[in-house]
Amino acid sequence: MGNAANYALHAIRPAWWAGLTFLSDVGAGALSTAKLVVTLSGCIALLAGGVLISSDDARTAVVARLSGANAVELAAQDVEDSDDAKAEHAVNVTANDPQQKRIVQYLARRYRVADGAVRMLVANAFQIGKEKNLDPLLILSVVAVESSLNPFAQSSVGAQGLMQVMTHVHAHRFEPHGGETAALDPVANMKVGSSILHEMISRGGSVERGLQLYVGAGNMPDDGGYGVRVLGERARLQLAAGGKVEAAIASAIRAAATAATVRAIEAKPDAVKAEVSVPLEPGYLLPSPNAAGDAHVAARSEQSV
Repeated sequence: MGNAANYALHAIRPAWWAGLTFLSDVGAGALSTAKLVVTLSGCIALLAGGVLISSDDARTAVVARLSGANAVELAAQDVEDSDDAKAEHAVNVTANDPQQKRIVQYLARRYRVADGAVRMLVANAFQIGKEKNLDPLLILSVVAVESSLNPFAQSSVGAQGLMQVMTHVHAHRFEPHGGETAALDPVANMKVGSSILHEMISRGGSVERGLQLYVGAGNMPDDGGYGVRVLGERARLQLAAGGKVEAAIASAIRAAATAATVRAIEAKPDAVKAEVSVPLEPGYLLPSPNAAGDAHVAARSEQSV
């Protein structure tokens, strides 16, 4: 019996030993393959590192590929930072430029708005004017007439902001600035309003006709005096920029007195004619910070831009 068992073990042992040898060989082969892969990966990494070190284009491509969505976000942030830097630079230029400083002084006194807020508006007007090849004083004149520098001004027909843009008509123009709610953002409103104004002037062929189109009186025989008011304000801004701030203020007071008298005479001819010689106090001739621009008085029944 013992001899039979030993014989059986001797018969089975070669097959077992062969299986063990096979597994050992497979493991050794896998280990060798792994070492080869690691070696090749290391070589490729070293080669790629050498390429990145020696090539700026390659480095840029790899960074762009690895960054993915983060790169897009960073790029957007860079744009925002760039815009903020431009705005800050424009404000600093306004603070140091003698002409722009005098414009700020005139507008702040004329419309009773804080110097800092006016400085921002003036800076943006000059920046936008440069970008769109549009007279910055004309932009400021439209802002003054339309809203008296009140960024939250709104009309009953839906015109909003500094330049009284019809937001629902030009909703697509505000999309790059965050949507329709941006209509009350001073910078966004000035950019959109200036873009519309530039288009109207180009379409009309002249500043006067462009203002008529801007005010929504394109199909009317005249604009109800809107263009005269805007260009009159531009002339006063030019006067102030040239160093004659007091003269510009005096001219504004006279213009406001004349407009108030004309409106009063038209409303109550008999009563006002009897008192037309009564002088008006200059302090009451300047528009309040909450007053809307004169553009909505007689120029139109509704705003179309």
